[in-house]
Amino acid sequence: MVDVDPMSREGLERLRLLLAERVGSPCEHGEEAARVEPLRRQVYHAVTGIDAYLSAVEAGSSTVVGLRERAQDLWADLERIALPCSRAPDTGGSRRPTTCCQEPQ
Repeated sequence: MVDVDPMSREGLERLRLLLAERVGSPCEHGEEAARVEPLRRQVYHAVTGIDAYLSAVEAGSSTVVGLRERAQDLWADLERIALPCSRAPDTGGSRRPTTCCQEPQ
């Protein structure tokens, strides 16, 4: 899968940044807006859920046991979304990635 540290703050931040680049900026119009915005929301909610789990772990909360499986599912979802990005060929900097609000360069 994606080369990140599993279920850690550092790994979550790396995955979040990768997905922010992959999914692109928020947009209200454009051909792909209907596809991109639900994906952006999915990523946001997954990152928020994993962050809540990591906060519970750090606080030593007793709710950690019940949250772990859901956090692992969310993590797997994020890795699945990021996978096409990590397998993309290296363009040598000749083009920037296209997002829903940008034209290819």
